[in-house]
Amino acid sequence: MKDQYHHGNLKRDLIENAIQIISEYGFEQLSLRNIAKQCGVSHNAVYRHFESKEQLIDTCRNYVTDLLTEYLRNVVKELEPAVPETLRTLAEAYIHFYQEHPTYYSFLYRNSSVQIILTTQKMDENHPPFEIFREVCCAIAEKQKRSSDECLNHLIQLWSLIHGLTALLISPKVEWNSNWLNCLDNFFEETCT
Repeated sequence: MKDQYHHGNLKRDLIENAIQIISEYGFEQLSLRNIAKQCGVSHNAVYRHFESKEQLIDTCRNYVTDLLTEYLRNVVKELEPAVPETLRTLAEAYIHFYQEHPTYYSFLYRNSSVQIILTTQKMDENHPPFEIFREVCCAIAEKQKRSSDECLNHLIQLWSLIHGLTALLISPKVEWNSNWLNCLDNFFEETCT
């Protein structure tokens, strides 16, 4: 393949294409050569940005995590942290993010090394989007004078619900003629009142 000039942001295109391949076919189908071909550049152009497949995969994980974390932080930055409505808004935003980017979800959680520590304690090594949910849940629990165990149970239930809803909503094989927002509303009515 002859060298071609890539118009635009090649690094971002390499990342997005890698996410697409991994999401659809798995990590084993990714190679720097097939990414180069998909982006219409030489394999040497890919090596200018990534030394290895592993480095590309790590960069993809960080890229998706950073986008989601920034998106969630922007959603809650003007909201009162210790009220259930903020947590409800955060949950809806999380699902919307992955509805807009379904390949990000399947990429990030498919055979992933994403570490989620189910705790109410702040953990620097924890998945940053989970930490945002943990912070809001803990603020609500403190305001409502709930125990750490109650807070953790609520957090795990919420995380499970949003992941389950997201998986259902982005699946092309699932048909659902109901409003998924009702599931969130019912959850918050039952657990936050």
